[in-house]
Amino acid sequence: MVKKKHVEEPHEDHADETWLIPYSDLLTLLLALFIVLFASSSLDKKKAAMISATFSQAFSSNSAGQLYGGLMDFLDDAGGLGLGEGISLGTDNRGVVIEISAISLFDEDDVKIKSQIIPDLEKIATLLNDPRYRRFQIMVEGHTDDTPSKKYTSNWDLSALRASSVVQFLSKKGVDLSRFKVVGMSNIAPQYPNEDALGNPIPGNRERNRRVIILVSPYR
Repeated sequence: MVKKKHVEEPHEDHADETWLIPYSDLLTLLLALFIVLFASSSLDKKKAAMISATFSQAFSSNSAGQLYGGLMDFLDDAGGLGLGEGISLGTDNRGVVIEISAISLFDEDDVKIKSQIIPDLEKIATLLNDPRYRRFQIMVEGHTDDTPSKKYTSNWDLSALRASSVVQFLSKKGVDLSRFKVVGMSNIAPQYPNEDALGNPIPGNRERNRRVIILVSPYR
């Protein structure tokens, strides 16, 4: 008896496609590189730095020790500084707000920073200069009440000079001066009414309205 041979039907070999995964990762990285290069050539340097930082975060696998911290990280770290009385922390739609009472910073109608507030300002400067937060811009606003300045031409001058004094101090402690904006607000943005409905002054409110605000926010 003749045995029949079992004939295997021909089949196609399937190509190994696992190489597509690293190839797609490579294409993604190249796309990120081209976007950063384009941004560097067509946008200002600050915006290009922000885009570069964003991609660095996106492709970083080190979640435990990220190179860049967020605004809420900054707020948490600021809360741990142990800042003294007259300094409050918060947020608004622009970013993190560090508010310092003018009575803690300056003598009446003066722009020279008091010595007792210097340790707190040094702590703030150290945090602002932390590598995780160097990509944030810093706006310093000076605010007065509605009492006219006796020493300066106007409250516009007084508020701007007070904000400038804080910026100069922080820059001397190593914070890059190019990150700052200085704004003198005079008495146009009071937190509390300077007078009651009858036009009588409210001394406590006037004191609260005299302040310097350090606003920390992303570059726009």
